Amino acid sequence: MKKQKEHAGYEKAKKPTVSRALATAIPCFTIECIERYELLLCGCKKIEAYSTDQALISTHSCKVAVNGAKLRIAFTGDGKILISGIISSIEFK
Repeated sequence: MKKQKEHAGYEKAKKPTVSRALATAIPCFTIECIERYELLLCGCKKIEAYSTDQALISTHSCKVAVNGAKLRIAFTGDGKILISGIISSIEFK
């Protein structure tokens, strides 16, 4: 089968690339949520405030407020924080 020629005036889209050195230099903030009962935040700097109904986490790019009920910090380490409980909202400040 012959490959179809590209339409005139259209170019194949190129994927944006970032060098490995630049990618490792830029801190990455990610969120993983399991249902509404566990939240893993990666790329955290520190815990600004914490109570059983709100946690305020500082990252390299913003602050994240996790609101809910019966919240507890289950794990901290290596820039990661695992929050468990009944999560009702996540706000970026």
